[in-house]
Amino acid sequence: MRLRDELKGVVPDNLLNLVPSGFDIVGSRSGAVAIVEIPSELEDYKYEIARAIIRSGRNVKTVLRRIGPRGGEYRLYTYERLIGEVTEVIHVESGVRLMLDPIRVFFSPRDQYDRLDLASRVGDGEVIAYLFAGVAPYAFIILKLKPTVRLIYAVDINPDAVRYAEVNVRLNKARGRVIPIEYDAARFCGEMRDSFHRVIMTLPLGAHQYLPDAIRCVMDGGVINFYHTGPEEEPFRDAEAVIRSHCLGMGVECNIMGERIVREYAPRVYKVRVDFKVNKG
Repeated sequence: MRLRDELKGVVPDNLLNLVPSGFDIVGSRSGAVAIVEIPSELEDYKYEIARAIIRSGRNVKTVLRRIGPRGGEYRLYTYERLIGEVTEVIHVESGVRLMLDPIRVFFSPRDQYDRLDLASRVGDGEVIAYLFAGVAPYAFIILKLKPTVRLIYAVDINPDAVRYAEVNVRLNKARGRVIPIEYDAARFCGEMRDSFHRVIMTLPLGAHQYLPDAIRCVMDGGVINFYHTGPEEEPFRDAEAVIRSHCLGMGVECNIMGERIVREYAPRVYKVRVDFKVNKG
């Protein structure tokens, strides 16, 4: 049953259309966390909304209300806890197990199909730099679909994210295949020039600042999976402009191989992925 139907008679009719149409679930059968956005107009009904989510029967034990955009050094959302105490869960996706706490690390279950799509494009024997990796979901999905991948370095500056990534290495039997590293992405790339067949940059806001670093550390002929945001009418325009500008400035040839709308990021704004090959001559 939809939340709006569940809350008829609880939330006034003139506010019922503001009740969120859905929410994110992070976790599994053993317990899950629901993450919901509730507008300020529904402040007086936030606990009723949370209780309705608990009644949805999806193993939800805790409900978090997302407040505002991502921010801070570790690019995290701020949450208000409405119901429940436990926020550490094991999320199961595409046969992969991911331990995480959404309060301490960034993770979006909405990127599931993009992870599968990207993994399908990875080649045998690749050595990959995975920047802004968080708990490293892309790394484990890649290994699941492409076990012939040689090595994936999962880089993040958030110590909690790296700690969870290390746990996930054990959960997914990926020791020696996925290497979590607590380090700044720019410094990592600066020390690993021309080392990677592929660089994955999953941060949609801010990754463009690190694009020169990614170009430096990718091999000649290597691929960069670049994430950005763009308006509904021309979703790839801004990403393409950023790529062209940096490639021209660094004197390298960059050829776009493919583009994908990942999901809606904000009203009339999409998160997109642009895959491009770097030829250094």
